[in-house]
Amino acid sequence: MRIHCATLFSVASVLINGTGLSQSTVVVGSWAFSTGVHPTLSYTFENTDERTIENFWRAELKRISPDVSNKKELIAASALIPMVSPDTVRVLVKADQRRGSTMVTVNVAILSTAGWIAPDSDPHALESARAFVQEQCTALRWEIAQEALANGEKELARLQNDLAGHVREKERAERSMVSSKAKEAEAVTDQVRIRKERTELDERITEQQQVNATEGTKEDLKDLARLVKQRARSNRDLERALDREKAMRKKQEDLAWDLKKNATDHVRKVADIERQEGVVKELREKLEAIH
Repeated sequence: MRIHCATLFSVASVLINGTGLSQSTVVVGSWAFSTGVHPTLSYTFENTDERTIENFWRAELKRISPDVSNKKELIAASALIPMVSPDTVRVLVKADQRRGSTMVTVNVAILSTAGWIAPDSDPHALESARAFVQEQCTALRWEIAQEALANGEKELARLQNDLAGHVREKERAERSMVSSKAKEAEAVTDQVRIRKERTELDERITEQQQVNATEGTKEDLKDLARLVKQRARSNRDLERALDREKAMRKKQEDLAWDLKKNATDHVRKVADIERQEGVVKELREKLEAIH
């Protein structure tokens, strides 16, 4: 495909906006080529560029001429166009786009052994030349429309994949929300258990201290030290359980915000897909309408 991507989105835009290409038939005119002013068969496109048009014509001319040059304009010497002339012809092609304009006109001049194809040429030769230029320009319109459709479908697929990924993110966030709530509940249960254990340890420590104050032995001192160490460990466990509860609540707040944003983004993404589906539908219709 010889169409440039930079051109395609603007072409898609004009197709969707319904303005279409500004001209669908070849008209007779004239153009000042480097070799002088010659009668031309011209066709005007909208929302493309000179490079796209001339690249297309260069490739087409190379199919019918062994010698194609490109200096100030495309020149195909000894071009063979049987529908126009049994002899070889000379073809000059120049695309013209004025600064700031979206309109691009391709000017095609054909020199046969009978002279330049012009309004006063043999009617059959003139109509055949017109048909030749029309055929090439219609093919270019088709290529532009086809590439625009391909890019439209590619964008639609991207949006659909983006939405699918968005749905997966929502599902992951929902699973994470369930998990964090379960971990929060577990942390609260651990706190109840640890506080009960710590209360029992405090009572045992108090009892042991009383024993040690009167008739404590070395073993009693060891028991007291062990109980104090257990209480310190219990305090650390309680702090960790409190931290887990706090962390899980914070995580749920973050997830709730993510899910709220996800819901808003989901509506927008669905709307983007619906719009792009409309774009693709119209691009396909425009392509099918080119004959």
